Amino acid sequence: MPASDQHKLYIKNKDIRKLVRDCVAGSDAIKTARRTDSTEQGGIYNTMGSQYLPVPNPNDDSIENQDRYAAYRTRATFINFTGYTKDGLMGMVARKPTEVDLHESIKYAEFNVNGSGLTLQGMTQSVIGNLLETGQDGLLVDFPMSAGGTQVQTAGLRATIKQYPAESIINWRVETVDSIDKVVMVALAEEVTKVADDGFSVDDVTYTRVLCLNKDGNYIQKLYNEHDELMFNQDGESDILIKKADGSNWKEILFVAVGSENNDLIPDKSPLYDVAEINIGHYRNSADFEESSFLVGQPTPVFSGLTEGWVDSVMKGGIQIGSRAGVLLPESGSAMLLQANENQMPSAGMDRKEAQLVKVGAKIISDQGGVETAEAARIKFAGQNSKLGLIIINTQLGFDQCFEWMMGFQGSRGENVFNINKQFYEATVNPQLLVAQMQLLDRQVIAKADVRRTMRKGGLIEHDRTDEDIDGEVEAVSPVV
Repeated sequence: MPASDQHKLYIKNKDIRKLVRDCVAGSDAIKTARRTDSTEQGGIYNTMGSQYLPVPNPNDDSIENQDRYAAYRTRATFINFTGYTKDGLMGMVARKPTEVDLHESIKYAEFNVNGSGLTLQGMTQSVIGNLLETGQDGLLVDFPMSAGGTQVQTAGLRATIKQYPAESIINWRVETVDSIDKVVMVALAEEVTKVADDGFSVDDVTYTRVLCLNKDGNYIQKLYNEHDELMFNQDGESDILIKKADGSNWKEILFVAVGSENNDLIPDKSPLYDVAEINIGHYRNSADFEESSFLVGQPTPVFSGLTEGWVDSVMKGGIQIGSRAGVLLPESGSAMLLQANENQMPSAGMDRKEAQLVKVGAKIISDQGGVETAEAARIKFAGQNSKLGLIIINTQLGFDQCFEWMMGFQGSRGENVFNINKQFYEATVNPQLLVAQMQLLDRQVIAKADVRRTMRKGGLIEHDRTDEDIDGEVEAVSPVV
């Protein structure tokens, strides 16, 4: 079996992920995607745009039919409900910054988490975005090992987190060891740019990085090129042995798969998949509506009671229609404009799908007039918020595990604070609750910190103002007795 072999669940979810990715990317991606479900048919069947807008007559490869389909596709309107929904959900998360306070040994990760200048906040947003689109994302903790990999030999080097989207997690294997399911192999696809011998030409190829446990239970990495050939270093070795700061071997694979439902390697459903499915249906209705409007929307003049002689003598050069032109008719002739009634079916289909988008969580569409209260919005979109909240929790757990591994590389231990915003709506404080807490404070039942925690949740106190800051300000303005 080659290293680039793909897991059956990866293959099963490939088209689903592409559908959501393309919808988020927008109209250009949708209108240029080609069908991939048949290798037997070609021609117009697999023409540009046919993946999401099937060709009405796929067996006719004539130039005329190709031109008609191109016009059919061009007139269709793709409104990016999926992308707008993702942006809205991401905005709900980003309305407050992530609370981060990492251990001193890995504090650098707040500003450069991947070794290429990406901030921890930036990677966090990227992970959440990928989870919304594909339901899965991967985080690999890596270390630029020097010879031996001991703490002295690796002084000055830093552990990093590398992000792998769902499309890169191509294969995995889990085995039961001492009644516990343990990941023993993960294969990751990596895009590599190879420069030709002339120094100018470049070629994008895919390598496969295999993370696995060897026969001794030690964590190693192997790298395979685009031809599935195992690659060796300058010393002729193929195994990349990963060591801790003290020189000991890791006994687990330092890779965590973050999911929209569970943090395991089994692909989870994309939260935006249902929105994307309806979005494509809306696009197809739009194509039919625009097609029928184009074909029969223009009024057609109809004449009756005309003789051949009258046509040849009076209408030989054609006619003009409008208030500044007149049409001469014989005594028994008549004229009228023929225009089809509005085709309601495609338009009704579009309206119905817009209503469905509201139900499945497209928050950027309003199904009622007026302004909703925050509480009404919470109730209305409780399911969507629950899904978003679960994504945030899984993301936090994934990064917490990575931070622990990073400190293992750095030879340190300690606590890390990493809290992503879960307050999606503007919070309000119940005045009665605040008064009751003040009374409990006076009776020494609760502390000032409890009251201030309530005020922070309600936005009455900025989240980054500590109790020490507030006490210092209070003492500074207190009158001297």
